[in-house]
Amino acid sequence: MKLTYRGIGYDYEPPTIDMMESEFGGKYRGNAWTVRYPRHVPVPQPVATLKYRGVPYQTGQTLGSRTPVTASVPAAAIAVSMDNPHEEMLAEVAKAHRESICRSLERRLEAAKARGDRHLVQMLEKESQQLTCSIG
Repeated sequence: MKLTYRGIGYDYEPPTIDMMESEFGGKYRGNAWTVRYPRHVPVPQPVATLKYRGVPYQTGQTLGSRTPVTASVPAAAIAVSMDNPHEEMLAEVAKAHRESICRSLERRLEAAKARGDRHLVQMLEKESQQLTCSIG
């Protein structure tokens, strides 16, 4: 594209952005629409070993320590090195959070059964299986 700035011409090619379409969308006034977002390339953050008040910690992640965390992975299966007390505390918090979610799910399931809402019971049982909560 030919552009001019203060009388000086130059060629400009705008950067192309690779866009992805999500499964979300709908119709508005008869026109279909979908949500589009740019496909991002993850940029690795620099790793630095630092110390704050005598406690060592590390910024960024090393390539070997990346563990994808998904809802279908049990909390016990996520490998955490216990050399760092912060990681140990984070593992305890994650475990407590997971237990809290499972207790909440169990209460919601009991309430749905008491109301006789079979559709909600099926949805909550499916959610329980995805989270690998032992509700019985």
